Amino acid sequence: MAFTLLYHSLGPKTATISFLRHLFARAPSPATMPATKTKVQDIIDENPVAVFSKSYCPFCRAAKQLLSESGAKFYSIELDQVDDGSAIQSTLGELTGQTTVPNIFIGQKHIGGNSDLQAQKGQLPNLLKDAGAV
Repeated sequence: MAFTLLYHSLGPKTATISFLRHLFARAPSPATMPATKTKVQDIIDENPVAVFSKSYCPFCRAAKQLLSESGAKFYSIELDQVDDGSAIQSTLGELTGQTTVPNIFIGQKHIGGNSDLQAQKGQLPNLLKDAGAV
């Protein structure tokens, strides 16, 4: 419906161009993907615990709270607060098959999301110790 209104108010050519700009403005460009993949891999490799998160997500907060209560030193990046957040999230989807947040790595191993982390609560002290995160 929005495209129809845009089409009628701007004309076919202008409306189509505006719609396509809007559609592709959110998609990461193929040119930025290799740099984003390198950035994501560097974050995973350089931090004993890496949490890809969004500031407003209650599941992300719960995961970070559990890690904090466990004494973990972790790196968290808030994907809704960085310019390349959507590209990072797309890259994580390619790397892990998981497109949701939180997306958690301990010792460069993909743990999953909050429910996966909570399920490993009993093993978490050993995982963190082995990763050098406590």
